Amino acid sequence: MMQLVVDTTSSARLIQLMAPDWLWLLRYIESEDGYIRFPPVFTQWIKNLNIGNYPGLYEDERAIGAVLLRAFLSIEQIEELNAELELCSPDERGQLLLEYISNLGDGIDAIELPKTPAAQKRAEAQLMAMCDEDRQQATEFAQRFLMGMLAGFYQSLSIMVHGEKLTALVAQAKAGDDKAFAKAVQIDKRILHALPYFSDRFAAANSEGQREFIELVMAHMSRPPYKGKIRHKALYLAFSLLDQIGVLDRMKHSELLDLCTQAGLDAHANRIDDVKNMSKRLAEYRAFQRRGLDLSTP
Repeated sequence: MMQLVVDTTSSARLIQLMAPDWLWLLRYIESEDGYIRFPPVFTQWIKNLNIGNYPGLYEDERAIGAVLLRAFLSIEQIEELNAELELCSPDERGQLLLEYISNLGDGIDAIELPKTPAAQKRAEAQLMAMCDEDRQQATEFAQRFLMGMLAGFYQSLSIMVHGEKLTALVAQAKAGDDKAFAKAVQIDKRILHALPYFSDRFAAANSEGQREFIELVMAHMSRPPYKGKIRHKALYLAFSLLDQIGVLDRMKHSELLDLCTQAGLDAHANRIDDVKNMSKRLAEYRAFQRRGLDLSTP
């Protein structure tokens, strides 16, 4: 396998783009004692935009990046990208998608999620002031962007907690791994109803009296993915993003320090003033993942 060349600029840009909103969600989760309960406004967005089917993205990892790209690119541009991806090795595909998403930075920077009641009213007024065609385009954009954002957040949360991508857990569950099934629905409970395999498997287990399986799943669903609070949230999210695109373990710690500095992470707040401390924080992150696995296994 060819060695992946990490594009520091693109990776840092991706962290700058996605981390703020994910950090907001993670802080809200921790305020709910670790249980994944989104702010009410977020649940309302999912309902109003009719995107409760976003867990379908977990069945194909490439679909997460693709739906985010589709929010900004035309079908023709997507087809051109697909043609380029077909000519790439697996490692090169990840880097190419990373560069594409990074290049969308200006468009993503212009997006501000309406997190307060006042911001929500302004957004609704702007939407209603549009003509039908523009309103339809704005709605489709919001659907794709939020689906990609949600799936990406859960993907990173799964990496942080279980040390595995949610897409990998879903694939393992569909191959018959009951523990992977339980871990997947612990991260995103919507999977249990949105993905046919999961809903069918759970219904069959209920009707057939598979008590051990039912207890395993319910035990995971009834407790938070992790306990306590993550001290260095922004840094852990950066680690999980790099883990998600498969480059974290391939980077020298000096490169990782440079990347986090370029991404604007506070070196003092995250205790990454030098390479030695960066190595310590990364070791703590891996220990947190192992602890998460222990907590999640009865």
